[in-house]
Amino acid sequence: MPDLLDQYKCPKGRRGRVIAALMNKEHGPLALWGLSHMNIKPDYVILDVGCGGGKAVSRLAQQAFQGKVFGIDYSADMVKYSRKVNKKLIAENRAEIREGSVEKTDFPNNFFDFITAIETYYFWPSLPDALREIKRVLKLRGRLLMVNEMVKDGVYEVKNAEIIEKSQVRLIPLEEIRLIMESVGFSNVQIFTKVDSPWNAVLAQK
Repeated sequence: MPDLLDQYKCPKGRRGRVIAALMNKEHGPLALWGLSHMNIKPDYVILDVGCGGGKAVSRLAQQAFQGKVFGIDYSADMVKYSRKVNKKLIAENRAEIREGSVEKTDFPNNFFDFITAIETYYFWPSLPDALREIKRVLKLRGRLLMVNEMVKDGVYEVKNAEIIEKSQVRLIPLEEIRLIMESVGFSNVQIFTKVDSPWNAVLAQK
């Protein structure tokens, strides 16, 4: 629905809530595929960057059932929506949703075992700045997983140019993402792609 594409970057109001519901429904298979590349331990402390409608927070909490999952989003309306979706987990102190930016999270150094960014990196103003902040709040040997259903590969962005423009995404080739990650200090960068699909995941270690 093209009239909603401008809402993907920072969903707001009634139309934003429609987007949040769509995200929660449609991103499930992608998120599960991406998370299949990571072994999540029960006691992990996890951050979901750009938590949107909050469903990923719920999924992560199912796996980290002895830990805690935090979500941040820079849309105040998405924070409200995600808190509602995760109301029970929040009441049990197993989840916490905050309004905030990936470039300045306000979390302590070396706080998280695992950080996810699902369908969100291409909205960040500066990928290097965001990655530096993510690295700061990750524990030593903690991991970052970025999962996306869009890719810049010389074909996808040409076929989907109108959608990309309207939704205000800035795609970066996977190999360039690898180089940026390594330049800010991440190691063991692994790139996963799904056969006959634009789905991709990048897993890196602090």
